[in-house]
Amino acid sequence: MNKIIVVALLLSLCACAGTGKNTSTDFNPADHFLGNDYKLLQAKPELNGGLGWRSPQFVAENYTALYIEPVTLWHGEDMAKESGLAMEDLELLATYFHDVLSKVPDGHKLALAAQPGPGVITVQAAVTEVEASSPVSNALTSVVPFGVLFSAGKQAATGQAVGVGKCAVEVKFVDSVTGEKLALFAETKVGKKYSTSGFTKTGQTEEAMEEWAALMKERISVLWGK
Repeated sequence: MNKIIVVALLLSLCACAGTGKNTSTDFNPADHFLGNDYKLLQAKPELNGGLGWRSPQFVAENYTALYIEPVTLWHGEDMAKESGLAMEDLELLATYFHDVLSKVPDGHKLALAAQPGPGVITVQAAVTEVEASSPVSNALTSVVPFGVLFSAGKQAATGQAVGVGKCAVEVKFVDSVTGEKLALFAETKVGKKYSTSGFTKTGQTEEAMEEWAALMKERISVLWGK
């Protein structure tokens, strides 16, 4: 009887995990924080799976600081309906992303600016998609044989295992005086199946945000290293 209950629960959880918003191959600028600029993005090896674009006119030496704007929740109400998280939780994630981005400037290569101004790059970031982790379904599909097979099949088909979280961001870097766009970035990260960060609903999203901040710090070291 216990085995029947576990299998029934797995089927229910896996069915829920397979639902999501429909995707379309048609490009709609309104779906993106970057709007039409999203089409400029290309896969870049140095971005570890992310998409990027940099202006040919960008000169790193012209800038000495970053100003981090409050992070936007792109279509936040829709995200709350689809993410498995309350709006309050999503707002906390936006604040968390702003906080980790604010720690990127090290005060040596680039300072953290309190406001826009000459020699300052404004960072405009948006969380565009969040899917909460499901600790219960993640655990069940990690140890129960049927669940492990189901999760592996879903991951092979969609790139996302059962129960793990997902987060997507889009970021624009602009000259804070002229508004000229200097660089663009976007990426979607899917949580790892056997990661301790999946034990909470937002742990894998926070982990992804920390990885994006670390990538930004790395790129700053390269571009301002000389």
